[in-house]
Amino acid sequence: MSSGVGCLIYSEDELRRLLAGGEGQFVEFRSLWDHGGPRRRVVDRAAARAMLAEAVAAFANSDGGTLLLGVNDDGTPSGHGYPDEVVNRLLSVPAQRVTPPLRPRCQRIELDGAEVIVVAVEPSAEAVMVEGNGFPYRVGDAVVRETQESINHRKIGYRRSGFEQRICLDATLEDLDLGLAEQFLARVAEAGRDVLDVLERYRLVHHAGAQRWRITNAALLLFARESTLRWHPNAEARVFRVDGTERQHGGQRNVRRLAQFDWPLARLIDGLADLVGSHIRRSEVLRGLYFEDTPEYPDFAWQEALVNAVAHRDYDDFGRGIEVWLYDDRMVVSSPGALVPPVTLDRLRAGGIVHASRNPLLVRVLSAAGITRNEGEGVARMFREMDGMGLAPPEFGSDDDACVVTLRNESTQARNGDQRHPSADAAGMHRRLSAADAPEADAAPVPAAETRLAQLRLHLLSLTPLLDGKGAVSNSDYRSIFGVDRRQALADLTTLTDAGLLELRGTKRGAHYVRPTPRP
Repeated sequence: MSSGVGCLIYSEDELRRLLAGGEGQFVEFRSLWDHGGPRRRVVDRAAARAMLAEAVAAFANSDGGTLLLGVNDDGTPSGHGYPDEVVNRLLSVPAQRVTPPLRPRCQRIELDGAEVIVVAVEPSAEAVMVEGNGFPYRVGDAVVRETQESINHRKIGYRRSGFEQRICLDATLEDLDLGLAEQFLARVAEAGRDVLDVLERYRLVHHAGAQRWRITNAALLLFARESTLRWHPNAEARVFRVDGTERQHGGQRNVRRLAQFDWPLARLIDGLADLVGSHIRRSEVLRGLYFEDTPEYPDFAWQEALVNAVAHRDYDDFGRGIEVWLYDDRMVVSSPGALVPPVTLDRLRAGGIVHASRNPLLVRVLSAAGITRNEGEGVARMFREMDGMGLAPPEFGSDDDACVVTLRNESTQARNGDQRHPSADAAGMHRRLSAADAPEADAAPVPAAETRLAQLRLHLLSLTPLLDGKGAVSNSDYRSIFGVDRRQALADLTTLTDAGLLELRGTKRGAHYVRPTPRP
């Protein structure tokens, strides 16, 4: 697309919605003020040019995105202190310091008395390099370095087999449910525009002139007027319940098919989540003197598994669809297609942050609509959530045909021989829900010292001087005091927060934990 500072990318209301959504795979905030000294001053011009070159190249090398200059990490517009000629030189950087040159669309817009500079970057056809600084690649809200070969390998593979981007020659606008599209896209920053304008903006349709439109497979998968089966024989999801822990056949068959969804993805994701959620069993967990309602799996963990199956499956595989199997002791989610490099089983099992998109058009729309953050950290959070409930970590499997995620409702202790209730978590005591039950104040609790939460309560006592002194504790403080790594510190602090013993304030580098606000 042609560059130009005068083009309209976002209206004021749209920009506010974009800021409210926070940073992620497709959005980056950058302040142009240096707060390192006693007085606020503008970021050094050379540093600003280097930052812009890296951010733009990282977006181009991955799936595209929007850079917002003059915005703090928390989404507050802070503007800049540069004269116009400096801003113009800054915006010429993508064409001068990146190879091959990039020409993103640019916009200068005032918000709350501060000028924000919008830089909209499309994904490049080939790897781009920042002069003297290699090949940056965006993963979530971070930038990593990759080789030119690995980036080009991904881009060539997508062009060769990207089902979602192909134009369906048999489809017209009449085949899209534009009402469904408008309703679903009401969640994106551009909500309120003509629905065709928004679809074109997300590259789901392409204007061919004279009231003619070219329709992508991605648009049909998301917003097909009726069933998706006309356009894809297996763009569906099936849900099964197994009575027991293993499937039986013949006269002993113990499998029930609960549903088969062949809806467009804009409806399928919510429908699939509603059905699976209604079949997840719940128990009462003793916390102190009271029982709390707790699901057998953390909500985030199973919902993330479902969304990933829909967003990242291989739609070029016409032979199979997504399957969800609910056993007494586990949930198994299977989706067609091997893992997309550089994602590997080892990296998933390590619980680290990793990003790759087989379907960037679908993923970008789902991310903009708030269905998925697509920051590469979902798997890491699944590990934390499962661990926070005392459950075994997620299990991942993959071959050339499918990716499989297994969540077990057994506690880590149960799998090691402690035969407590399958959903037992750190609170130490469960019982199945009954509408007639009332909290049993005289129930004999399991000794608190044997539970993870009890251990973390002891950690909380050690944090008291810090909370009394500066009023907050950070991830760094926790690591320093208890000698754990960043991931373990985050898991512990999240568990304490979920238990109502701490309260999270701020985000990302500004995240810290304080004592909870007293409730009346």
